[in-house]
Amino acid sequence: MNRFASRFALLGLALGVASFAPAAFAQDGGSAADSNNAPAQQHRAPPDPQKQAARLATRLGLSDDQTSKLTAILQDRQQQLAAVRSDSSLAPQDRRAKLHSIQQGADTQINAVLTPDQQKQYATLKQNMKDRWQNAHGAPNTSGGADSGSDNDSH
Repeated sequence: MNRFASRFALLGLALGVASFAPAAFAQDGGSAADSNNAPAQQHRAPPDPQKQAARLATRLGLSDDQTSKLTAILQDRQQQLAAVRSDSSLAPQDRRAKLHSIQQGADTQINAVLTPDQQKQYATLKQNMKDRWQNAHGAPNTSGGADSGSDNDSH
């Protein structure tokens, strides 16, 4: 059970990072962060919010105003995530819940800045990154009910 919980935590953490850096890993191939820190994946340095915003600006065709707003959102998100990660008093389940909540809040703020077309592109980028992460880590689909809603009670 702990193994499942830790895999779920890693998935949540990766999705948080992946939501804002799809182009970063796609262009850099994960670079040194993946190869040098593979055993300590949870402790690698988070992506730079300004670089993330710049990559998203390129991918989504953002205006300067949108890029500026995204940079602020990403910086705030990074600070909040760092605070939660450094809080050793949190139980793993509580930490996961807070990280997920912060990520959802940032996504909501980002989508408010984007046009409908950009929102679709952003959703596609996030899904592609999630798929790549799951393929690379052999993680099962943990979306819960997307395949066959009847499995939820049996296991």
